[in-house]
Amino acid sequence: MENLTTLINIITNLIGVMGYTGITIVVALEYTCIPIPSEVVLPFIGIATSLGEFSLIGALFFSLLGGLIGCIICYYIGYFGGIPLMNFIEKKFPSTKKSIKTLNIWFLKYGKLAVLIARVLPFIRTYVSILAGAEKLKLNIFLMYSSIGIFLWNGALIGLGYFLGDNFNTITNLIGKYSLYCIIIVGLLIILLWYLKHKKKKNN
Repeated sequence: MENLTTLINIITNLIGVMGYTGITIVVALEYTCIPIPSEVVLPFIGIATSLGEFSLIGALFFSLLGGLIGCIICYYIGYFGGIPLMNFIEKKFPSTKKSIKTLNIWFLKYGKLAVLIARVLPFIRTYVSILAGAEKLKLNIFLMYSSIGIFLWNGALIGLGYFLGDNFNTITNLIGKYSLYCIIIVGLLIILLWYLKHKKKKNN
């Protein structure tokens, strides 16, 4: 817990000193699978924005830019590392096995839509970039769906900080509820996609 607090302090100080460049760097690192808690960092950016340190558009833009930079790095790691890399990650970090298995199933069933769906789910949303590269998903398609997902996730968390100010306990509670609703929505979306896919097969 103490290490996490120290990490958060370093990150927030970096953003405070480097401004938009700091936002870009921190968010890029988080999207390269480095365990930086975006659920804490992004609301902090929103709070700083509400105090006039950043513009809301600027905070959203540079957080999106950072997210895309991180995603592209992981995409090419997966692209050149391929499926053997994913197998190595599973063996080296057993805790990732369930999430990677889920991602594999989603890619088989929904293809490029898996990128969008995964972007709003904790943990999975960063590792999906590596798998997208390993599966050789077209870069322009990957970036399009990633941009939408990153904007939704980052925008929601920055927005919480911006509109709720320094009410951090309230923000934490809302993030917990938001994550739950995201999982429910994604689950319903998967059911809908499955239904439409099978309906199309029957019609054919």
